[in-house]
Amino acid sequence: MQATNTIEELKRRFRPEAARNLTATYLIHVKGPNGGAWLTAIKEGTCDIMESAPGAPADCTIAIEGDDLEAILSGRMSAMTAALSGVLQIGGELGLAMQLVPIFFDGGPF
Repeated sequence: MQATNTIEELKRRFRPEAARNLTATYLIHVKGPNGGAWLTAIKEGTCDIMESAPGAPADCTIAIEGDDLEAILSGRMSAMTAALSGVLQIGGELGLAMQLVPIFFDGGPF
């Protein structure tokens, strides 16, 4: 799957009510041949996702292969399993990464 399709899926899943008390930036780096990097700015119930450079500054960085991100989105793999096995790499504040669960996954496969 193209990383842009995966990012579009994240935009579709965004739950503003779950993000109303959060202000943070995330750099999502989808690795692989169809990958890219997106700066995700969440501010009090809004979410802006824009293409970015892989090393752009952010409060939290998330790096993952495109196929693995697709597996998480489809529920075939939990993000917790991915993080513990090193498939999902988190930099910066781990707590901020955990806050993405209710915002994009509604208590789902993360």
